Amino acid sequence: MATGKTKVLAVFDFDRTIIDYNSDDWVARLCPGGEPPDWLWEKYRQGLFMECVEELLEYLHDNGVSSEDILKYMTTVPYTDGMKDVLKFINNSKDVFDCIVMSGSNELFIEAALKADGIERTVISKVYTNVGYINEEGRMHVRSYHDKVCKCSADLCKGTLLPEYIRERAQKGVTYKKVVYVGDGANDLCPCKGLGTSDVVMPRKGYKLIDKIKEMEADPTEGNLKAKVIPWERGSEVLAV
Repeated sequence: MATGKTKVLAVFDFDRTIIDYNSDDWVARLCPGGEPPDWLWEKYRQGLFMECVEELLEYLHDNGVSSEDILKYMTTVPYTDGMKDVLKFINNSKDVFDCIVMSGSNELFIEAALKADGIERTVISKVYTNVGYINEEGRMHVRSYHDKVCKCSADLCKGTLLPEYIRERAQKGVTYKKVVYVGDGANDLCPCKGLGTSDVVMPRKGYKLIDKIKEMEADPTEGNLKAKVIPWERGSEVLAV
């Protein structure tokens, strides 16, 4: 039944936003010598992220690293400074906020990292990310959420998923007076293009999203984002919005 509620939607990327690392890089530390082989990173640099992670998982499996080892290690990944406080604040204000995660990582890595001390899993209403599963032999696998539906990413288009979520919530009687999008990567630009004048885009300082926004503003064929842009570095700056 429709509730007729009006709320604020907080949207977070995961890697280098909620956590202070790229989750693939964090797991790659489990490789022999702490580094994956060069041939693996070459595929990563080509933008074939899920293919690369699938091969990383195979490489770890072949070198005696179990799925349990990987998931346990993901629970130790450091959160970005102040981001736990942001999530706790949202969790204590669920009558005002909905919170979702949209990430190019995968569901197994994210769910493991969200087991960090003091974080209530219920703070996040929905996670959009790539598929992760463990087969009957105990080997971990990943695959893309999307199949190259947009040039922004070969694996998952956030610009497609964000309006879908907003429409789904509207059908249940929940509308959003403001969307606050917090991210860092180039693939975060796609959903930000669809936001309006009442919304806020928060690109992390020193990362690709803020550079992409500047490039867009300098291109007369692109124009500016409609949403207000507020760069951030620590969770306290996100809380201030």
